[in-house]
Amino acid sequence: MIEYQHSTLHFSKNKAFSLTRYSIKTGLHFHTAFEFMFLMGGGLEVFLNGKSVTAKKGDIVAVNSSALHSSKIVDAPLDYYILIVSDEFVKAHSLCDDKRGFLSLINSQKAREIFEEIIIENEKSDEFSNALITGKIIELFVLLNREFSEEKNESEVSKKKKLYVVKNALDYLKVNFKNKVSIDDISADLAFSKSYLSHAFKAVTGYSIISYLNLLKCQSARALILEGFTIKQACNECGFSDVSYFTRTFKKTMGYLPSEIKK
Repeated sequence: MIEYQHSTLHFSKNKAFSLTRYSIKTGLHFHTAFEFMFLMGGGLEVFLNGKSVTAKKGDIVAVNSSALHSSKIVDAPLDYYILIVSDEFVKAHSLCDDKRGFLSLINSQKAREIFEEIIIENEKSDEFSNALITGKIIELFVLLNREFSEEKNESEVSKKKKLYVVKNALDYLKVNFKNKVSIDDISADLAFSKSYLSHAFKAVTGYSIISYLNLLKCQSARALILEGFTIKQACNECGFSDVSYFTRTFKKTMGYLPSEIKK
């Protein structure tokens, strides 16, 4: 399921940035903040607005503000840090504008050194750490602007329109996924053409609408089976036409059979 992560989730302790260590993948989400993933070990495939990059130890993945993104593990054990930097901080220090963004995959010794210094100061956490980390974040942005920035290919108006359509489609699917839903239904509800909706959805999320609809159904069915529902009950509850179709779709979508969930 695609979710919007509100800024308070990240900046409860510090309004400018947050730093967290992870060893798991992340679900599809977006937020109005810049995100940087620094791989300490393992491998991670990151999906960004329909494209993907694979990062290994020492790589940094840059996620521009409001980009829909998710990740999956490609080499375990996984160990990485996520640095979130607020839009307000970036704008206050003129570190990026609406016309430019950062390349997704950053392989730079200097960037690694800056990130490592941020980690050390975050762990030290004395009265001077925030000030030092702030300086290092500014240094990181300056480096990325000089060596790893790119012009955005589409106009801001076009991008905002596309994100608006997709986010509204996601809201519609989140409410109606258990019902019989067609692309025609969604396009009529949003008052956008079927072709534009399909193209925008694929470009932004990396999923076709039907694939994402099946993902929502299968995720919900999985949760129900873990709660004690039978496979047939979960199938009916999540809007599948029959158990055999549900089983095939679940296997294709999730990578394993419904009967294997509790294993």
